[in-house]
Amino acid sequence: MITRWAAAGSAAAGTLGAAGLAMAVAGSAPWRYVSESGVPGAPHAGLYQLSMVLLAVSLALLAVSAHRAVAACFLLAAPLAAVSGAVHCSPGCPLPPYETPSPRDLLHATAAIGALGFCALAMLLYSTLRLPALLRRAGRIGLLVAYPPLILSAAGILFAGRSLFTGVMERIALVGVSAWVVFMAALHARSRP
Repeated sequence: MITRWAAAGSAAAGTLGAAGLAMAVAGSAPWRYVSESGVPGAPHAGLYQLSMVLLAVSLALLAVSAHRAVAACFLLAAPLAAVSGAVHCSPGCPLPPYETPSPRDLLHATAAIGALGFCALAMLLYSTLRLPALLRRAGRIGLLVAYPPLILSAAGILFAGRSLFTGVMERIALVGVSAWVVFMAALHARSRP
């Protein structure tokens, strides 16, 4: 029973976090990085930071319901998501190899990339572990929906730097990962322990 309540809490926190993040980023130019919405002085910096904390809470609560290996991914992703919200980047969020980042920028970027990476690994584990068919299928949906924009976003950062392509791919990847986390939480909330 506790796992279902944790999953329901995960779905609620994830939905609020994803909606808040979308609102915080909505007015920014599409060639900017999403993280630029959390820089002090940005119109919705507080909402961005709160949304990242809610997404971190969602990941931590989802770990309660998940299979052990998958739970470890969520438990590692949760504090990284919180750090990426709490530690803001410099104005412009400079990233290598085209810009010179500060240590704070590197910490923020590493935490954000790590959180997404652990979520991507959770998708892969859901799709390959011996779990109920519904959960395996949901993992495969995550692979189909989130992996292409995640890969293209990473390629954009490496090969194009700040650009319309990179900004759009980053936004699509975040929507895909956030939607998948909420979807998985909803599945765990309605299934029997």
